[in-house]
Amino acid sequence: MDNGELIRFLRAKLDADEHHVVYVQAVNPPGQPVLLESTVDALDMIRTVVDLYAEVEHLDTPEGAGSGDAYAAGRAAGLGQAVRRLAAIYHEDPAFRAEWRPW
Repeated sequence: MDNGELIRFLRAKLDADEHHVVYVQAVNPPGQPVLLESTVDALDMIRTVVDLYAEVEHLDTPEGAGSGDAYAAGRAAGLGQAVRRLAAIYHEDPAFRAEWRPW
């Protein structure tokens, strides 16, 4: 499994979603409320989890547990599971790979 590809895919999707939010705000008629603040916050939180995973993704392998640092390997596995669940939001995208599914 290529965890780096998963990270790149998810970052690209988050970037696209952020661009969509900016677009919706830009084309919204003046004076009309656009309730996208929670969307922006959610995208930022997802990006934070992806960034944390990017620091340890190389340990998220079956061999990672034997790396000598059980805490780091466990952290990588847990963050990897979280990132795969978050990426599943985009499971209908043609670029989404079946091996990224958390189940």
